[in-house]
Amino acid sequence: MRIRHIVVAASLGLLALSGCGKSGPPVVPILAEPSPPTDLTALVRSRTVILAWPRPTTNIDGTALKYLATFHVSRAQTAPQTSDYSVIATVRAEKPDNAVVSGNRYAFTDKDVVVGARYAYTIESVSRRGIIGPPSTEATALVTVDIEAPSSLQAEAGERAVRLSWDAPTRRVDASPLGVVPRYNIYRGTNSGRFDPSPINREPVRGTQFHDTGLVNDQIYYYRVAAVESQEPPWQEGLPSGEVSVSPVDLTPPAPPQGVRAVVGPGLVVSLSWEFNRESDLLGYLVYRSDAPERPPHRLTDAPLKSPTFTDRSVRSGGRYLYTVTAVDASSRRNESVASEVVEVRVP
Repeated sequence: MRIRHIVVAASLGLLALSGCGKSGPPVVPILAEPSPPTDLTALVRSRTVILAWPRPTTNIDGTALKYLATFHVSRAQTAPQTSDYSVIATVRAEKPDNAVVSGNRYAFTDKDVVVGARYAYTIESVSRRGIIGPPSTEATALVTVDIEAPSSLQAEAGERAVRLSWDAPTRRVDASPLGVVPRYNIYRGTNSGRFDPSPINREPVRGTQFHDTGLVNDQIYYYRVAAVESQEPPWQEGLPSGEVSVSPVDLTPPAPPQGVRAVVGPGLVVSLSWEFNRESDLLGYLVYRSDAPERPPHRLTDAPLKSPTFTDRSVRSGGRYLYTVTAVDASSRRNESVASEVVEVRVP
């Protein structure tokens, strides 16, 4: 049986003696129990069990949990031998040295486990007054021999997206046959070798491909994949694959400039103007000219123009010129729009 202790530091007798000159009954401090973490999960990976849970924000009575101190991690073995629950670790709520914090979620790794054993875990919240709240719901885990890592992981960049593919493992690390069709967990990070403790997929992925969307173009992302043999939680992961890095790219060019106009003179000049493009990532404009309809245009501007105007001072009297303008974005690919409508001029 698990026993929770509430320790009251101040005695009621001292409270009765203290006061500010007014008679009346002593004020008993409210000793609210902190709520337990919700959504406790257990993940088996590389012969360890990774527990993850969110930080609670309220006490049992619904008041705000302002003074959370630690978490008690408790474990019981349920097979093949059995043992009662006991606290195996204390995790600080602030800057823990034995857990990883990502956002408001904690991840603790239990390395003292045995292959073939099944374990059950709970988490208790502890306030700064030493009040231990009730245990969380139970999470269980069966530790198995690892599946080999997926191989040949590849990443293909897309627009704000990445497409991953890999080869499925066929056996465990002890060379025994796998015996199940694995599913997969996908892990992503923005630094090499550092991944969030929870996979980016909500459920293990069927098949050997995954499309990750909603990313930032030109940001480097790192990925790795692990096979999962269980069909429902807790997920039993095999060894992780090697990592790959990839940067999503902007593949969408700006719209072609509209309303291009050309005015000849005064003198041997042609002044061009057009409407502003509205793209937020617009870098500028490029101007092209052809000296005859059958000749391909050549670019007149070395670098993209910031403003929608250009003056061509290289024309000759009696010349016939055809102008087009394109828009270029600021992405690493420098995507260029299709050409604007052709504007033709004759110089007197």
